[in-house]
Amino acid sequence: MSMATILPFKPIRPNPFYAGQLVFTKPQAESVAGESIQPLKTLLEAGARLRPETPEGQALAYMDIKESLQNLLEKDYLWREEIPGIFIYEVVHKHYRQTGVWALTDVKDYNDGRIKIHELTFADSVRRLKNYRENTGLEGSPVLLTYAPTIAINRIIAETKASPEKAALGNEHGLHKIWKIKDGRAQEALIKAFAEIGTVYLADGHHRIESAALSGFEHISSLYMATDQLRIEEYDRVVIPEHTINMTNLFGYLQKFFYLRESTGNQPVRPRQRGNFGILFEGYWYHMLTKTAKGMLPDAAILQELVLAPFFGIDDPKTDSRLKCAGGEKALEEISALLLAHPGAIAFTLCPLTVGELMEAAGAGLILPPKSTWIVPKVPYGLLIYQHERN
Repeated sequence: MSMATILPFKPIRPNPFYAGQLVFTKPQAESVAGESIQPLKTLLEAGARLRPETPEGQALAYMDIKESLQNLLEKDYLWREEIPGIFIYEVVHKHYRQTGVWALTDVKDYNDGRIKIHELTFADSVRRLKNYRENTGLEGSPVLLTYAPTIAINRIIAETKASPEKAALGNEHGLHKIWKIKDGRAQEALIKAFAEIGTVYLADGHHRIESAALSGFEHISSLYMATDQLRIEEYDRVVIPEHTINMTNLFGYLQKFFYLRESTGNQPVRPRQRGNFGILFEGYWYHMLTKTAKGMLPDAAILQELVLAPFFGIDDPKTDSRLKCAGGEKALEEISALLLAHPGAIAFTLCPLTVGELMEAAGAGLILPPKSTWIVPKVPYGLLIYQHERN
């Protein structure tokens, strides 16, 4: 049974001359016409979140988005491609690079369970995305899927990257390269290679793919990266309790399940082994090491089961406003900002899953709490925009 059904598509792409403003929010002055250009994410997505969630407010937001898109196309800031393609995408960071295949995925692969998932979703986020997609049809960034590397796909990627015909866009955080496969035979070879993959795992985009399925759309913009290309970074938790937490009560409870010790020099605790956690309480960092066999579970599940639910009463991490998540290389900065705004908050730092552990969890049908994995790359909004066509 084929596991990955990919198709070419005709994206909307930024005019490279304006990409610094449209995609990467580089503070360039003005366009040639003397007018400022806002980022695509602001023009085509954020407006729906900023408007009041009333029928009138949302109707105005979606009207603005439609007019903004039309305006960008008419002024040549965006180009709508006429020839469908499958794209090779590469992001070059300071110390590493990641390469994948960007195409459409048949949503039936998700509906029929052929795409393995590993995280719960926030119902409200799915609802908002569903409304946005049904009203605009736009996907400004792809969901991220992963698979075991194959020789056939790697060969096609390498052959495509040998071509000098590419778009290169970027800023100080990374260079993004895109090659378009428009030859029909090359596309068919890649489609066939993906159809022979054993198993596909959803790495990032659980809310987006679920909302696409609920919207009734047939396809979703997808970036496929082999497991040896993915990177998983920290995804931490901050609890903002309703009442002041007593240290004696909290630490007395935690010591039932964890060994606790102070962090030397009060250095932030950034765990690097499963079953290890950090806790930041009243300005001081502590190490937490799991005592029980539950250390075999992914750490996000351990924290939820042993601490967040029984002690703080956070039974549903999908909907509880007391729980905040901070991920990626700026996680500690986000934690500091949250604790500055909420001095009584308590932070927990977690060891990132490995890609192998993620696949193992998904393959076993183990569904983790929301926001359990912060997976890189995070594709900038607007590099390739897919617009659904209603039947």
